Amino acid sequence: MDPDDVAYKKSVRNMSLVLAAIVITVFVALAVSPVLFPATSTFQTSTSLDSTFGFSLHLDVNTTAPLAGGGVEVTGWLNSTSGSIINVTAANSWGIGPTADLWGEACTTGWPLGLGIIQGHYTQDNVSFASLYPIPLPAHQCSTASPSPGSFLLEPQSTKALVTLDGVPQYWVLRSSYPLNTAGLSPGTYTAVLADEWGDVVTTNFVVS
Repeated sequence: MDPDDVAYKKSVRNMSLVLAAIVITVFVALAVSPVLFPATSTFQTSTSLDSTFGFSLHLDVNTTAPLAGGGVEVTGWLNSTSGSIINVTAANSWGIGPTADLWGEACTTGWPLGLGIIQGHYTQDNVSFASLYPIPLPAHQCSTASPSPGSFLLEPQSTKALVTLDGVPQYWVLRSSYPLNTAGLSPGTYTAVLADEWGDVVTTNFVVS
């Protein structure tokens, strides 16, 4: 074979390898950058998730860009999507943990909702791999002898649930709010989480500057 032909084919092959490497590099950069460097302009203050148990979970943050030393209000609630009363049995099957790092309702044993914070950018698809940030809980004195409800009678299209504790019926409004002080957080992206005891998890994000 002519040496010029050999050199030409080698040059073409090398050029093809270089172009392939460039294409792969660009593809990886486009795929990875939204994960490592999410576009904060796409962050939502409100998100929701429909559960298979006849209700929906709703999660709000009052800002997606709290200032360092300021704060962000994280609020979550459960709302029945049924037109009639439904009975949901307590499950204690949380989709994220440890539950000790979830904020529910002070002194209310068996509260079915928990709010949490995760350092980094996560979504419902990968949040189960994340570790909850230990958020400080407000000081309170709680009894350790409080019973837990065995089921929740959810009012139609409502956040209200009828529960029975020691034979005494009472209404709970299934809504929790946590005022997170960002003074102790490093600058960066964080994920707010709302979980319920039936394994549902909904997320949204904010950035501390």
